[in-house]
Amino acid sequence: MLSLIFLSFKFVLAEEVLKENDRRAKVLSVFQIVRFANDPCRASGSKNGTCYTNEECQSRGGTNSGSCAAGYGVCCTFSIGCGASSSENCTYFESPSALGAGPCRAMICPCSNNICQLRLDFENFVITGPSTLTESVAKIAPGGLINIAAGKKVSLATQCLTDTFDVTTDSHNVPTICGINRGQHMYVEADEDCNDLVFQLGAMGIGATLASRMFSIKVTQYSCDFVNLAPEGCVQYLFGSNSGMVQNYNYDSGNGVHLANQDQSICIRRERGQCRICWFQTMETDFQVSATTTVKKGYTQASFCCGYSATTNNILKGYDCVNIPGAEKTTAMRKMLGPNFCGRNLVSIKSGTVKKTICSTRTPFYIRFRSDGFEFLEPAKGEFKKPGAGINLNYVMNADAC
Repeated sequence: MLSLIFLSFKFVLAEEVLKENDRRAKVLSVFQIVRFANDPCRASGSKNGTCYTNEECQSRGGTNSGSCAAGYGVCCTFSIGCGASSSENCTYFESPSALGAGPCRAMICPCSNNICQLRLDFENFVITGPSTLTESVAKIAPGGLINIAAGKKVSLATQCLTDTFDVTTDSHNVPTICGINRGQHMYVEADEDCNDLVFQLGAMGIGATLASRMFSIKVTQYSCDFVNLAPEGCVQYLFGSNSGMVQNYNYDSGNGVHLANQDQSICIRRERGQCRICWFQTMETDFQVSATTTVKKGYTQASFCCGYSATTNNILKGYDCVNIPGAEKTTAMRKMLGPNFCGRNLVSIKSGTVKKTICSTRTPFYIRFRSDGFEFLEPAKGEFKKPGAGINLNYVMNADAC
């Protein structure tokens, strides 16, 4: 899209005449058309906007938040609240000053007929976290069947029973989340009509203390021909650096707990010249997924991760897990590992600056966090009884496999 602005000005055209001492000034009025693209712009404060003329910004219901296009345009920001809708790219869905119980819904509609993805950036996101209930609600028998007569006791801990956030989308693995998720993001498929962003907020905490709720979600729309769309199935997508860090929702700097019923695929763009990605933790508490009795050789990969065991002894070593396709140890032999990991350490922490890593050359690069709907009440030997925070893993790419 382009904005047009008409500028009028005057200038003096001096005409030299052949007769000596005979000069005359002529004043002419002319018009100039200034064209500028409706590109993203940096608004005053911390928000982003779209470059429009001041008149266009007002007619679209936006806010003038600074200048752009060399001063010919204004950086127009768009914010909506509960019950509102927007078809503007880079729209902020923000909580009112007082946010009580009940639904809070906003509708995001395509800004053109060629929109394929939405990216939601949680610039602020605080709602009530998951349940911490420890009462037994069922028993899980070998194979994962829920049976009230036999098996291991499970509770509703980690389930979002008070507040929830959902997005209506055709994406099959977009999770329901709650808790504290500042700085996190989410990719969803854009609906050809509109996507609903929906908060459901409880009147009383169910196994959790009501939070001081607030949120600000920046919604960016990407066209189908955008060169950096997230790969299909990716709930999160990181790019632009050879190193970084990933966390599950509600990790909250290690102060939260992982959520139930998650299938969070975090994809990492393979940067130019990089053929391998390696994962590592910097603290022992950076990997708290389900339970297992011991850490063998620094790795907690095992055949029972990502599923319920068929035997009673291994049920507790259970379902919640992390999947790293093509996982291998960084040794001279590059020993292949199974793709599934769980327990209380991904790798053991070595003294000094050297960390053990798990690497992969499988593309696209991604890591997948999965959890089921329940938490075991009986901890395995030597493990924590409460649910873990989840994962806080670092990654680094290198070119040694190219």
